[in-house]
Amino acid sequence: MVQPKEPNAHLYDRQLVALGRVLQTLREEENTDVLMDTVLTYLQAEFDYTLIWIGLYDRLEHRLYGKGGVMSGGQAAFLKQRFALNPGDILEQVVIQQRPLAVPDLREELRAGEWRKVARNLNIQGTVIFPIRYKDRCYGVTLLGTSLWGASPRTDEKARLSMILGALGASLYQIEVEWQRQQTKRPDQPLLALLTKLRSLPGLGARLEAVVEETHQFIQPTRTSVYWFERERRYFWRRVSNRQKATGFSEASQPASGITVQEVSGFYQALLSEQVVSIGEAHSSLKADTTSRLMQQIRARSLLAAPILFQNELLGFLAVEGNEPRIWEEEEKNYIRGAAQIIALLAPLDEMEQTIDQSRLDQVLTAEIARSIYNDEDWKTTLKMSADQLCKRLKCERFIVLLYNKELGKFEICYQSQPANRRPFSAHLDLLNQADWKLVEKSQETVGIENLDGELKLLAWRDRLLELGVRSAACV
Repeated sequence: MVQPKEPNAHLYDRQLVALGRVLQTLREEENTDVLMDTVLTYLQAEFDYTLIWIGLYDRLEHRLYGKGGVMSGGQAAFLKQRFALNPGDILEQVVIQQRPLAVPDLREELRAGEWRKVARNLNIQGTVIFPIRYKDRCYGVTLLGTSLWGASPRTDEKARLSMILGALGASLYQIEVEWQRQQTKRPDQPLLALLTKLRSLPGLGARLEAVVEETHQFIQPTRTSVYWFERERRYFWRRVSNRQKATGFSEASQPASGITVQEVSGFYQALLSEQVVSIGEAHSSLKADTTSRLMQQIRARSLLAAPILFQNELLGFLAVEGNEPRIWEEEEKNYIRGAAQIIALLAPLDEMEQTIDQSRLDQVLTAEIARSIYNDEDWKTTLKMSADQLCKRLKCERFIVLLYNKELGKFEICYQSQPANRRPFSAHLDLLNQADWKLVEKSQETVGIENLDGELKLLAWRDRLLELGVRSAACV
């Protein structure tokens, strides 16, 4: 079809050298624009075509956008335009079928769209359109046109074009794979960074804030929260959240968002089954009625929640919430599952640390009381100091010391302390009944009463205690 520019004995050697250089560049280059310039320069130098154009395929928009080419008449801007692919067009045919297409006269081709007008202006007749493809995926097309009617590439030209465009397709494939790899979220790295960060943080509150912060940064929802499960009253409340960015994180001081188990039993059962609950755009892992109630409770339109489970006991859940519908990625689900499991390990660790700290405080408290009793001759001062320390430790309001008077058959109050807004007890308390007396006398442990209204212990004193506003008590 097209005669080479330099017909001489060394033509094939020169062609092989040029082909090798271009193929090497296509193998090594990672920049799309450089690839396009390399191929266009090669086509212009090695083939005598009046019109050369390369367009890359946009699968989402189903169109070709021009990357440049060669055209007489100074219409370079046209070569950078975007061309929508319509059913029946020759460009769409090449993209869909991924096979070359020869057109004898582009000026008369009704399916050529805007290219027919260009062909008439430039007198382009014989045209061939090659797909740029790799692994059954089309990445674009190359259009080559000449002023000769019905002209088509010779066998050796087809071979070189096939190698060049095949290498271009392979390079575009590698660039796309690398881009997708970079865009893919990898949960392992932020989770490892989170574990390192948690080691230096004191207390469960600060650690929960760190988990929420890292989770929010990785998934980027509208808000991220940790909900805690209140076992006795069977409801979830928002313990930590970054909802109010102006004030940072909040724990407990923020109004609790209560989600009762009765209202969202399906959600509760899913968490117990160690499932990550996913509610997004046109999808929910829960039944429709449960989904509706749950989303109303948290005031969101998309949700990803992972259970916080320790030894088969549900402590709560970690949630990312969106104000708009969202399709959650698998990497996001894996991350939130891992972050929730980290919280599950933090909770018992925090309890153990608190127990150790409290044991140390108790040892100090015991030593201080013993020192006061040993050193202070004023027993009332000693009792006052002991009462203040015990009330502070146990978070109680009253401290009473009773001495049994055998002659009167009553317990005399030898010392008592209470807040200024509480009435003190009178001088004595009545004798206990026989069962309570034996209980107090023989018990080696503290006799505790959680609720005086429903207890029969210390029955002789109950009315007096209730009258003064006492609802729970411990007797030693």
